Amino acid sequence: MNEENQKKVKEESDEENKKKVVKEKKEGINYFLGILISLLTGLFVGFIVGILFAPKPGKEIRKDIKDKSEEFVEKGKSKFEKVKGKGKEIIEKGKELKEVIAPKKEERKEKKENTEA
Repeated sequence: MNEENQKKVKEESDEENKKKVVKEKKEGINYFLGILISLLTGLFVGFIVGILFAPKPGKEIRKDIKDKSEEFVEKGKSKFEKVKGKGKEIIEKGKELKEVIAPKKEERKEKKENTEA
């Protein structure tokens, strides 16, 4: 009975350690996202302030802002299309792997059932 209690305590502590690791990873991701959002916000505000205080007439500044925003949107679209394409590739590879793995999994299951019987 004492050995069983020790095993249970060890399993519980292992589960607690796994939960702590998962929690720490989530906190790390949240921390990184906060830094990333702050950085992007700072860059955006700095860009706008720099343009507004530039020694150009209002029409030129508005044209610059329009041109830069259009350029930014186009770059974003192209990056999105690249990521979308890579995502599709990964999904296709996953489907192919699933087709290869599923029959092998069934074979193992059948072998296990045959050996148990």
